[in-house]
Amino acid sequence: MVMLSQHYRSPMQISLRLHHDCVTPPLSISRNQIMKRYKNILTYILLLTANTAGASAEDDMTSSWTGFRNGGTSRLSGSLPLQWSPNDGISWQIETDGYGQSAPVISDDRVFVASVIGEQKDQCALTAFTLKDGQRLWQHRFDAAHQAPSSYMMARSAPTPVVDGNAVYAFFESGDLIAVSPQGRQLWHRDLTADYGAFQNNHGLGSSPAQTTDMVLLNIEHKGPSFLLAVCKRTGETLWKTERPSGSSWTTPIVIGDEASQQVVVSSGGNLASYDIKEGGQLWQLDGLEGNSVPSPCVVGEFIFTGARIPEFGSASEAAKSNLCVRVTGDASEPYELCWRADKAVSDYASPVVDGEQVYFLNKVGVLYCVDAKSGETIYQQRLRAECWATPIVTQDGIYFFAKDGTTRIVKRGREFEVLASNQLWDPMNAPAPEHYREAKGSGHGHGGPGAVAKQAGRGEAAPEAKTESAEDAPSSRGGRTAGMLARLMNGDRNKDGILQADELSADFQPMLKRVDTNGDGALDQVELQAMAESFATRREGSQASARDPIVYGVAAVDGAVVVRTGTRLYCIARNNSSADKESSP
Repeated sequence: MVMLSQHYRSPMQISLRLHHDCVTPPLSISRNQIMKRYKNILTYILLLTANTAGASAEDDMTSSWTGFRNGGTSRLSGSLPLQWSPNDGISWQIETDGYGQSAPVISDDRVFVASVIGEQKDQCALTAFTLKDGQRLWQHRFDAAHQAPSSYMMARSAPTPVVDGNAVYAFFESGDLIAVSPQGRQLWHRDLTADYGAFQNNHGLGSSPAQTTDMVLLNIEHKGPSFLLAVCKRTGETLWKTERPSGSSWTTPIVIGDEASQQVVVSSGGNLASYDIKEGGQLWQLDGLEGNSVPSPCVVGEFIFTGARIPEFGSASEAAKSNLCVRVTGDASEPYELCWRADKAVSDYASPVVDGEQVYFLNKVGVLYCVDAKSGETIYQQRLRAECWATPIVTQDGIYFFAKDGTTRIVKRGREFEVLASNQLWDPMNAPAPEHYREAKGSGHGHGGPGAVAKQAGRGEAAPEAKTESAEDAPSSRGGRTAGMLARLMNGDRNKDGILQADELSADFQPMLKRVDTNGDGALDQVELQAMAESFATRREGSQASARDPIVYGVAAVDGAVVVRTGTRLYCIARNNSSADKESSP
C-alpha cells in the first residue's frame, strides 16, 4: 500500500487527534467558528480516506500504467530504483521510429508508444516493446488523415494512448483515432476531422484521451467548434458529444467517482467543468481560473487539485489563485466545494501530484512548492533545479521529478525538503542526437495544425488555408517575431483605425486584454500593442534551441521499473540493474 506520510495515521486516529487538539474550544469561540472547524476536520478525514482507498485500489495495478499520468494520479503502488547513470542502471534503451511527445503506457509487461513519421508527419505509428529487454514486438503504421510539418513548433504525437486488457487506443493530432489489439491488429479506425471538421490550431493538439471501462474520452479544443467526445471502446462509435468553448488547450480530462456516479472533469480555458459520464450533460462549472490550459488536474478520491501556469502577461500571485482544491460532493444542489486556493504555488508543464497530506506544484524554472493538502498553505518553497515537461511520479520511496535534460531528482516525501538522489540518463556534454529523425525542411518556424495542412492524405489536394513559412521568411529575429505578432493581431482591426477593441481580438487574446490594457480604456492602442509584442518576443527567445531533442517528454512506471520517453528514444531503468541495487540485494 502506498505510504500516506512518513508517520501514517488512520483517518480515525486523525479524527481523534484533531478532536483533542483543535475542536475542544475555549468559551470565546462562536458556534460558527466551531462548525467551521468541524467542517475542516471532515474535509481532512475525507482527503486522507481518499488517499487510503486510492492506494488500496492501485495495489492490483502495480504491473500497469494505463494512460497519461496513470489516469490522473501519477502515483505508483511500489518502488523504483534510486540510483542510475548513463553507464550503470539503465536496463535498455532504443531509438524509436519518427518522433513522439507523448508518454509511454505499460500493460502486461509490454510498453506501447505512439509516434509520427516523416517530415510532413506522413504516417502515424503505434509500437509495442517488451518491458524486460526492449525487444520490438510489433508496429502498426498507417497514413495520417492529414499532414503538417514535423517541427519544434508543432505537436508531434503529443497525445498519450490509453490501454486496457483488450486494446491500445491512440489519438493523433491529425484527427486519427485508432484501436489496436495487444497483438498489433487494427480493431477500428476513425478520422475525427472527417466527422466534425478540421482542427484549427497554431500548434496542433496535445490533450490525451481518458478512459472508463467501456469508453474513450477526448477533449477536442481548438479555434473551431470544440467538444468533449465519448467513443465506444468496442466499436469506435460516438456515444455522445458535448460542445465545449473554443480555445487552445493541452490538458487532459480526468474521470472521478465510482462506476455508479462517474463524472468526467476538464480543466481548461478559464474554468473547471464536470460532465455526466453517461450522456455528457454538464453537471457543474467553476469559473474565474487563468493559465489552466497546460497542466492537467490531479484526482484523489473525490478531491480535484488543479494546476495553472502564469498566463501570458500575467503575474504569479494571480496565477496561484487558480492552483486550487475542489471536493466533488455528489449533491445536486451544491455539486462541488472549493476547499482552498494556493497563495504562492504555480504550475507549468508538469501537473500537480498528491502525496497523502501534501500537494506538489513545480513552476517553469524548477521551483518546487509543497502545499498542505487540507488547507492550501505553503509548507516549503525550494529550488529543485529541474525544468520538467513530464509530470512527476509519486512512489513509496520518494517523488521522482524527470527534468527535460535527462536529470531525475528524487525528493523525500513529507513536509521537509530533501533531495534523496540525483541521476542522469545521458552525459550532458554528449547528449544523444536523433539517429534517423529529421524535421521538415524549411519549416523550423512553421505554424499550423491539420487545418493548415500541406496535403490531405490520399486525396492529393491542398488545404485551402495551407501556409508554411520558409526558413528565409521565418521571423527568426526578435524584430521579426514582434512584427509577425503585430501583423496577426491587426488582421482583426475591422475599421482600420489602428486600435483593437475587445471584440476585434481573437479568442486567444481576449483574456489578455485586462493585463495589457495599461490605460484601462477597454482597447489596445499602438503603444500597448507594441509593448505586448515586445514582451511576447522576449519570453520566447531561445525557444527553438531549447526545444531540440533529446527532451524528456513523458514517463510510465510499474513496480521496479520506469520507462522514460524522449522525442526519439526510450529508456528503461529497472531494479537490480545498477551496481547499487545489486549490492543491496540479499
